[in-house]
Amino acid sequence: MKRSALSIFRLPSLLLALALALPGVSLAAAVTFCAGTLVGSGQSFVNYSGTYSGALASGNYLMTLSQSGPFTIQNLQASWNGIAIGTYQAITGSSQVTLSGILPGGLSSGQTVTVTFRIYNILGQLVDVSTTTVSVGGTSPGWTKVWTATSQSGVAGYAKHYIGDFDGDGAEDILAVDTGGWMTMFHYRNNDWEWGWSNYGSTSAGGGIYDYRNNLVIGDFDGDGKDEALGLASSWVTLFHFDNGTWNWGWSNYGSTSDQLYAHSTAGGYLISGNFDLSGNSGSSPFNKDEIVGVSNSGWITLFRLNAAGSGWDWLASTNGSTAHGMYPYRSNLRNGGDTNGDGQDELLGLGGWATTFYYQGGNFNWGWSNYGSGNIAGVGYPQAAGDVMLVGNIDSVDAKDEWFFIQNGPSAGWATTSDWNGSQFTWNWSNQNYSPAALAIGDWPLANNGGSNASYQLVRAVAGQPKHLLARRTFCAKDMRMYRISNTGSNY
Repeated sequence: MKRSALSIFRLPSLLLALALALPGVSLAAAVTFCAGTLVGSGQSFVNYSGTYSGALASGNYLMTLSQSGPFTIQNLQASWNGIAIGTYQAITGSSQVTLSGILPGGLSSGQTVTVTFRIYNILGQLVDVSTTTVSVGGTSPGWTKVWTATSQSGVAGYAKHYIGDFDGDGAEDILAVDTGGWMTMFHYRNNDWEWGWSNYGSTSAGGGIYDYRNNLVIGDFDGDGKDEALGLASSWVTLFHFDNGTWNWGWSNYGSTSDQLYAHSTAGGYLISGNFDLSGNSGSSPFNKDEIVGVSNSGWITLFRLNAAGSGWDWLASTNGSTAHGMYPYRSNLRNGGDTNGDGQDELLGLGGWATTFYYQGGNFNWGWSNYGSGNIAGVGYPQAAGDVMLVGNIDSVDAKDEWFFIQNGPSAGWATTSDWNGSQFTWNWSNQNYSPAALAIGDWPLANNGGSNASYQLVRAVAGQPKHLLARRTFCAKDMRMYRISNTGSNY
């Protein structure tokens, strides 16, 4: 009994010593998000950018959530290293914190809720308080979200995406590349981007296509109805075909610096793919072949096509470096301008002091449309600011013509506009600025970068027989990736 009495007497002292050994409230927030969350009213969100600094001593901790503001986030949840918070768990070193929830409908843009994270030690003492914000962003009519990345282990986790119909099923795929040796194809099936072929981190798989990962030019160069990848790496130029479930080595220059594709692509030169010539370009192939326009650093602009045997590239036409050719002033910024008039043939678009299209006919690229230095294209200011985006593709079902999609980027981005060729000029069609009040968004995708990175955008025909969808992505701060389609398929965008 005496021993028991002494043990009871000593217990408070032991607890006091233990409490003194545990960390107190941290002076700096241990949980941080690189930016607050911006999301449309009625939409769900996931912010993967939260980190725990590791400032607290290793041990068991409990994290809790609370919120305050003009509305209540529904189903507000957080996870710590992938484990839902609300119970004690062992924490050692830095950790990832994820925040998710759903905003109620009918909220006004700009309303903000503060979310507070509290961390308690095993004695129930509060040892850290951190906060972040969730704000209501605008939603612009005209675009419907059809997919959102739900994790960073799928397509959203890869650094670079190449778009093409590599398997010939009529829908475009994503060939995704990361910096750690992985290359994986994703197909949009069952309303999700599903994993297909992968090199599983082996740089020799798929004929060694990973070695060319930084510069792949996509197109159906052999006319088989499937896109190939023309890779450039050092002095090597190699064509890869996706057959029998994997990438296979096709034509190559085997490092020959006398090869003309290499000569046009090296030292600041570049290659552009597109269906620029419809006249007899298919030969015995079932589909029209895409060509390559090579723009050399010496000013030569040359059209190439893969020969019938697939063993080399035919030289079709060239400016031969002539400074008098209409394309010469645009040589530093030529791109595929798409098939804007619906004739089945792509034009080249030159972007310089003027914006000008060129069409191939009679063995030459001829001057088409130009804004003649007017300072705008269909009412959109030109030239675009650094970082702003121009996409080319058929995004509606009204016609067989490609649209030009202009999107502002940056911390104060506020507009996005599509334009269409009306037979004599490009005209302004859809814009987020067409509505009052204007929401600074495409659908519920915020145009401003909200403290993170500028967004990147791509068009992809995710579903065979349908117009192209918009892929929107931010990789710094929250790794946010979503896909949208036009809301009204009967409208001309």
